[in-house]
Amino acid sequence: MPAASAGEMTTVISIENVSKSYGKHPALKSVSLEIGAGEIHGLIGENGSGKSTLLNILCGHPVIRETGGYSGAVQMDGKNVRIPSPRVAIESGIGMVHQEFVLLPDFTVAQNIALGRENLVPVTHRILPRGLALIDTANDRKRAIAALKELKTEVDAAAYPADLPINLNQYVEIARETCRHDLKVLILDEPTATLGKKEAESLLDFFRCLARQGMAIIFVSHRLEEITYICDRITVLRDGEVAARFDRRKGRYDTGSIVHAMLGRTIQVPSSRKTIDRNQIIMEFRNWKVEMPGETITGLDLGVKEGEIIGITGLPGHGKTAIGYGLAGMFATSGSVSVAGRELDTSNPYSAVANNVFLLPDDRRNAGLMLERSITENIVFHANRHRNKFLSRRLGRFGFIDWTSARKYAEECVQAYDIRCKSVNQPVGLLSGGNQQKVCLARMISLEASVLVVSEPTRGIDIGAKQIILQALLEANRKTGTSIICISSELGDLKQICDRIAVVHEGSVRCELSPTADDAEFIAAFTGEESSVQD
Repeated sequence: MPAASAGEMTTVISIENVSKSYGKHPALKSVSLEIGAGEIHGLIGENGSGKSTLLNILCGHPVIRETGGYSGAVQMDGKNVRIPSPRVAIESGIGMVHQEFVLLPDFTVAQNIALGRENLVPVTHRILPRGLALIDTANDRKRAIAALKELKTEVDAAAYPADLPINLNQYVEIARETCRHDLKVLILDEPTATLGKKEAESLLDFFRCLARQGMAIIFVSHRLEEITYICDRITVLRDGEVAARFDRRKGRYDTGSIVHAMLGRTIQVPSSRKTIDRNQIIMEFRNWKVEMPGETITGLDLGVKEGEIIGITGLPGHGKTAIGYGLAGMFATSGSVSVAGRELDTSNPYSAVANNVFLLPDDRRNAGLMLERSITENIVFHANRHRNKFLSRRLGRFGFIDWTSARKYAEECVQAYDIRCKSVNQPVGLLSGGNQQKVCLARMISLEASVLVVSEPTRGIDIGAKQIILQALLEANRKTGTSIICISSELGDLKQICDRIAVVHEGSVRCELSPTADDAEFIAAFTGEESSVQD
């Protein structure tokens, strides 16, 4: 389906010469763009290019006000607006689907979707102030169900986000915004990052329908195939400035030119894999089950060979996400998992750690980082606690951290992984998503684990950061002999670094394929058509 033409559009939101600095560090430098009614406008750039800062300005994030505000102008329907808070953004007709979810875990799906716009029981609304009126929960539930139905997904409106897999929470985030009747501008920050290919395609078609109805959409994604598929125009940011603009009306998009505009450099593809001993098993799953809602594992049988990188992939909802969380003891398990001949107690989250097995989770903000702590603290925390590294006095867990050596190591990681920051003392919560992911990886690699389980390590990050992370995994595997289980929806990434790839279908390993196998073989395995096993 061809993208809708922007044509002679009516401008809905205009950004004129917007600049923003954090102290002496400029994040945006005179950025200008406009989005018209019915247009899907792509906003892309490396992590740290200024995208998040611009989106924070538009959605009224408090960090903008707390750090001195911004200069330049934002106009809605031709009128200047200042957006000091999320409430003002909402009242101005701006809605945002965040890459890092902002759902309330103790509220149901329906309550999250209706939050701030609840239906009230008419009688109580007429006789009581709004704050005391009773909420019409039945109508809120109906509205939530209708909004989710438009997205062609089945999510229980009575469920809690904490009990849902991350891909279903993505739909809840989107439904919360798209059910608004006053919405003029919809900002989508990596809306398909947690979804499989078919789910993503369906969602992109839904966004096109919204655009045809006159919605102005800002679409942020690191998946260039989606950007070029859905967007009418593209603005590329690099180092806080507009590096390039592309317009579908002027011809087909040139992906190579877009990548060059984003990075300003040539991409280095991770070097080839080494030959490994394919006989020694270090970790083995036997009829292992995980009761994770929406991602249940019904019986996993898999051996992980010493010194290999094994990829695990599959469609959302078929169980691959549950592997890491099951090992961390977050959901009920049965069956057995052994490491170097010792069986793990997967009901105990410390059992894996005690056996030198560590997890890099897919939810980096809520489960992978200490957002208020510095880059240094985040990088050395696990190595200090579990390996007695960076100690000034070797007194076990009661030793003091040698901050000189800790900061030196953190600075080496910043250099090695190209972590974009002001200093290693900067709080991790102020970094962009890709740089946060690099910090997570640096912390895990410092452990020199026997087995490292990484879940969606390249989700929602730009192409440059992605290659750095893939190369870092290869280097950790080579230098320390760490066996790596890489769980990912990004098949292309797995093909670059893995010795073999297991496809999970309906809660178990359907087959194993070589990274050189044709995509058609993987597609057949995803859908359950392939049953053979290849070593």
